[in-house]
Amino acid sequence: MIPSDAMLASPRPAPAGRLLIVLEPLSHPELAPIRIHETLFAIGRTEAPFDAYPAALAADLSRRHARIFCEGGAVYFAELGSKNGSSVNGVPVRQAIAMLRDGDVLGLGKTLRYRVHLEPEALQPPPARLASLTLVPEHAEAVLQPIVVTEFPFLVSKGDDTFARYRDANPAQVNYLSRRHAHIFVKGGRLHVEDLGSTNGTFVNGTRLDEHAVALHGGDVLAFGGRHFVYRVGMQWDAAAQDPTLTRIGVQAAGGTPGAEADRTTFVATADSFLDIFCVEPPAVPEGAPAPASAPVDDAPARARGWLLRLRRHHWAIAAAVVVAVLAGALLRIGSPERRVEDLLADGAYAQAATVAAEALAHDPDNGRLQAMGSEALLKARLPAWMAQLKAGRFGPAAATVGAMRRQAGRNPELAPLLDELDWIVALQSFVAVRGGAQAPVRDAADAARIRQFLQQWEARNEAYQRGFVTMAAHVPAFRDTYADALSNVRGLALAGSAA
Repeated sequence: MIPSDAMLASPRPAPAGRLLIVLEPLSHPELAPIRIHETLFAIGRTEAPFDAYPAALAADLSRRHARIFCEGGAVYFAELGSKNGSSVNGVPVRQAIAMLRDGDVLGLGKTLRYRVHLEPEALQPPPARLASLTLVPEHAEAVLQPIVVTEFPFLVSKGDDTFARYRDANPAQVNYLSRRHAHIFVKGGRLHVEDLGSTNGTFVNGTRLDEHAVALHGGDVLAFGGRHFVYRVGMQWDAAAQDPTLTRIGVQAAGGTPGAEADRTTFVATADSFLDIFCVEPPAVPEGAPAPASAPVDDAPARARGWLLRLRRHHWAIAAAVVVAVLAGALLRIGSPERRVEDLLADGAYAQAATVAAEALAHDPDNGRLQAMGSEALLKARLPAWMAQLKAGRFGPAAATVGAMRRQAGRNPELAPLLDELDWIVALQSFVAVRGGAQAPVRDAADAARIRQFLQQWEARNEAYQRGFVTMAAHVPAFRDTYADALSNVRGLALAGSAA
């Protein structure tokens, strides 16, 4: 798809105070304006205020139609693959994220249209704030660590080390989780959990969540993907005042969590990004299909399932031995390459961290943790210089920087598609500069053919480039501006080509 103007805009500076989002009805002015005070707002036919609309209007929306969220001083619209789609300023937005600006026209489904108004709003902060969330394993035999979360939103993912650490001991259980399984976030000063369309579900006190986020309370039992990752919810509150809708809500030291032992607890002190949380994948089950049963769907090999079942029923001694082996492995990893790379990243020595990760991957190419940290290190070390070269129009050095990154990446498969995307952006920006601008008139048949080539490449690689954008912007936030410039030129080329 060709990106809309809303996708191309650079984030505006955050206004003073909080941001109030108002959706003014255009197609049905008899409806009341929607005033959004929160950093995350759910759009769906069973969500307020849409559930109170006339039946014909509400039916035009899907149950999980879209989300509006604030991050980094900007407002975003995330389309979740709804049946009737959405648009920004008349341009369709299907399973993608678009930035919203003041005055934009947002279309939901076939008939609902709203004018977007963004206004600064100064509110008094609440008297108390949530300092941390503690998830205590409900079943001792599951051999899980407690989780202490001090930054929100928190993404539950089988790819994150919080849960991936159990892959060796319990591969089938980790596979019950999805890559974007659920997220926990602050709304109105209260903690909420929302399932992200996972295969095996999210459960609160034994009830499987559907399209709604639900509030969490101390003592609730929260389960992800079945009967293994089951936790009792605990919350710690501070008296210090703070805006509850901020994405980051402050870090509490490990020693401040009652009953938490630092060496036996997983601490999550970095907020995830809504951009990554709502980076949509095609749903595994089409909307309207029967919901999966509450029992988890096991996608591990049958032999592994049988082995685990026998282990649980008959071989507690072996289970204990497995636990000892896992703990021993953790001790061995103290001086491992993973620890060295992690320490270098924490010190800001990104180039050295990238080198250590590449050398380690040469001997351990399937190490997912090393791949992720190596990608982060190389992007933080090299991407800022590449962006500066591109902005200055030094396309040859920019291409050479990507080549150097490719050589340094070595055997890291995570980096290959990202570097391909950077190469494509260099070629695109160089072509636009040579032809005198994206919307310059088409000169000849060769120019028209080259324009078609870039547009076809964008169409074919759109989803991969969107995923790459989310990854690179998460590590180097300034990349968002570079990416927006590139997509602006894609749209300009499309307009030039259509006018020829």
